[in-house]
Amino acid sequence: MKISHDWLQSFFEKPLPSAEEIERSLTFHSFEIEGVERKGGDSVIDVDVLANRAHDCLCHFGIAKEVSTVLSIPLIHDPLTREIPLAPESNMIDVSVESSSQCPRYAAAVIRGIEVKESPEWLRNRLEAIGQRSINAVVDATNYVMFHLGQPLHAFDMDKLADADGNASITVRLAREGERITLLGGDEHALSREMQLITNTLTGTPIALAGVKGGIVAEVDSKTTNIVIESANFDPISTRKTAQALKLQTDASKRYENGISPELAGAGLAMAVELIQQIAGGVLEGFADEYPQKVESWQVRMRASRLNTLLGTNISNPEIEDIFTRLNFQYKREGGDIYTVTPPFERLDLQIEEDLIEEVGRIFGYENIPEHAPEQFEVESINKSFYYAERIREALRKIGYSEVYTYSLVKAGEIKTENALASDKQYLRASLAPALADELERNTRILPVLGVDAVRIFEIGTVFTKEGEHTALAIASSKNSDDAQKAVADVLGISVEWSREGDVWECTLSAQLKKLPDPESYEGAPVIHAHSYSPFSPYPFALRDIAVWTPEGTAADMVLETIAEEAGELLVSATLFDEFSKDGRTSFAYRLVFQSHDRTLTDEEINTVMRKVEGVLNDTSGFEVR
Repeated sequence: MKISHDWLQSFFEKPLPSAEEIERSLTFHSFEIEGVERKGGDSVIDVDVLANRAHDCLCHFGIAKEVSTVLSIPLIHDPLTREIPLAPESNMIDVSVESSSQCPRYAAAVIRGIEVKESPEWLRNRLEAIGQRSINAVVDATNYVMFHLGQPLHAFDMDKLADADGNASITVRLAREGERITLLGGDEHALSREMQLITNTLTGTPIALAGVKGGIVAEVDSKTTNIVIESANFDPISTRKTAQALKLQTDASKRYENGISPELAGAGLAMAVELIQQIAGGVLEGFADEYPQKVESWQVRMRASRLNTLLGTNISNPEIEDIFTRLNFQYKREGGDIYTVTPPFERLDLQIEEDLIEEVGRIFGYENIPEHAPEQFEVESINKSFYYAERIREALRKIGYSEVYTYSLVKAGEIKTENALASDKQYLRASLAPALADELERNTRILPVLGVDAVRIFEIGTVFTKEGEHTALAIASSKNSDDAQKAVADVLGISVEWSREGDVWECTLSAQLKKLPDPESYEGAPVIHAHSYSPFSPYPFALRDIAVWTPEGTAADMVLETIAEEAGELLVSATLFDEFSKDGRTSFAYRLVFQSHDRTLTDEEINTVMRKVEGVLNDTSGFEVR
């Protein structure tokens, strides 16, 4: 969310600190800041507003309240605290809503006799500072209110909706399958039954895609003199699905899909009417407001003792009350320790005690929370599964096995999830074997790069069957896994029952552990050592073989060092795969693996390196490349 410093200043009488100072304050107490940019004589702060605060802070007023709270600078006034009656009632516009769950509130205002013209300079400057293009006074006014208060609005040309008497009627309904709408900009879309529309009741024609974008049918243009201003509240899930299905995320849909209070619609509409009359003229004819189930205020209880226990602080009641006051929370204190708080209607994120504790903590300042070393305590019980699993891991590592971790969510299994992440992740795994077999095959293909003679892997993890969940152990090798099975049996001291699937051997580790005594301590358990990580290359590798005659008694490692020194950094692996002696000479054959971290190597690049290596070997006394 881009915030203009000049626009922010309009909420305060006292001069604000610099944009950089505001950036620091918000970073420590409220939001991450993506950056600060100069735009002419203004500064624009790019605030990263996450979903939990999108209800109230995707607008300048929401950020102004945060600045006021954090810096203890009073606002000139809070436009959302006063009751805003939408009066008088209009005699020219009628509104009906088919589903109040899909559209909890739909308010409209009729203004007659406007003049569609260019916006005043101050309004153009504010919109352009945050990257919005000025269109005309009416459209700019609706956009300005959205970025000012957070309430999306839309303006319709009333004469394009009206009957012969000049009256109009709007219906909010779900689309019919295959129904089409042409949106502003000229794009036409086919709709599904889940998408909500704003329609002209008289003709049934769609005039807007609810919460997303207006249609071309009732577009405001230079000839428009009478308008209907929409200020509504739409279901977040329905709006998000529509915007995603049509690939049409807009500034309006972003706000609706995160959820805003229906109460905001009245404040937004009243401000838009006042601004349009100020910059485009016209006379307010009246309002229509379909709001069947008014949102009631709610209360959240918080214990001061719970706050201090959870945060590790000793914040006093006067400090808590000062923070509540700065946040504009109405509260009552009961029994010395309990606060009953009524949050502002726009703070939909404040629902439970921990939400209030977070508010107090962030305004108090996390940097002010004292440090306490955790208490040391004796281990009361030994985790049997962990103890034996660590000993198995250590034994398998010693004989060259590497541990892998595969996904618990798979394409097929016995236990199906309710809300699958993807079509190939609908089930919980019933076995480790299929995924381990895939890893064995995948790593075998790049065996030359790995620099080992065989792929040896294992996994210890939870599997899920209709009988319940248990811990399994699976081992796999591209050669033979007898050594791994023996190592596991030696660690456990029992005969282990294995099942085989291809090159993968699996056992139910939970069942095996039931046969073993409980360990008395962690003494003897392996110590985990730190390991370094080297990034792998995403580019393909290339193989070359080289064989060289050397004087008998020459060490293979000496030849390998010469090859590595001349080949340079493109050589990632070199292994001796053949050796024999004849007539006082010894032949060594090496497999060389070349790979780059930033490109695919060409044959010419590799051949150049090989010619260099061959030249050095041939120049060495007694050496001859075969």
